Amino acid sequence: MLINYISDLNDFLKDSKVILCDLWGVIHNGKEVFPDSLNFLECMKNNGVKVIFISNAPRPSSVVRQGLIDKLNLSENLFHSIISSGDIAIKMINKLDHGKKYFHMGPEKDQDLLLDIKIQQVENLNDSDFVLCTGFDNDELEAPNDYRDILQEMIQLELPMICANPDLIVFRGEKKIFCAGSLAELYSDLGGKVKSYGKPFQEIYNYAFHSVVSENLVEDKSQIVAIGDSIRTDIKGALKFGINSIFVETGIHKNEINERGDAEKIFSIYLDQINDQVNIVKSLKL
Repeated sequence: MLINYISDLNDFLKDSKVILCDLWGVIHNGKEVFPDSLNFLECMKNNGVKVIFISNAPRPSSVVRQGLIDKLNLSENLFHSIISSGDIAIKMINKLDHGKKYFHMGPEKDQDLLLDIKIQQVENLNDSDFVLCTGFDNDELEAPNDYRDILQEMIQLELPMICANPDLIVFRGEKKIFCAGSLAELYSDLGGKVKSYGKPFQEIYNYAFHSVVSENLVEDKSQIVAIGDSIRTDIKGALKFGINSIFVETGIHKNEINERGDAEKIFSIYLDQINDQVNIVKSLKL
């Protein structure tokens, strides 16, 4: 494992034209935008670098955009566009890749995602071809084991789960919140079949790359850098896609990293190749 602790972000990014930047844990914590990240976005804009937010949010990118603007007061002039795992899930489901009828497992707030799905939603597991999982009914109180009974029922019916958010957890402020990925992980452990859309899976990176090439923002992958706080999703996905990446220590792994050597131990758990190079910063402080 080759670890590179970046001392000068500006110098490291000087040849980059596009940044695929994670949102939760890098730009904000669900409640407020980090001041260092705001300064970073302003600097990238001033230097002509296009920032594309690539998020594992299980909702359309238009809804993510509105939340950033209305709830977190982030100026839309500071980023180029947004691509969400919700976008990719909608695209693949509407291609009828998974069936014609689905059962939704998730909260009411994710109804925006369902509005763009063109196949039939059913209210009974027995009538469905697959289960679309977007998260917990109450992520402030519930944990994966609370869903064990319904997951067992799904296994009996041999229903595949389509997960629209591969994240296991996030921190909302300082509170740990379970995400849909933790339900997908438990379902897989129980013997269920899971297909996830979003980071680290390659559909979202292929979509992003096609988008930036079609806009003539880059000529090849060497001009793209991914930034994220999750080794399991952001960094692993970027490495598999063959683009450079920057790991932000103060995000989802913040409670696991106390000394410099701690990051290397965590990387060895999630990354396959021992010769992977990982670039690390504490935060997006310039």
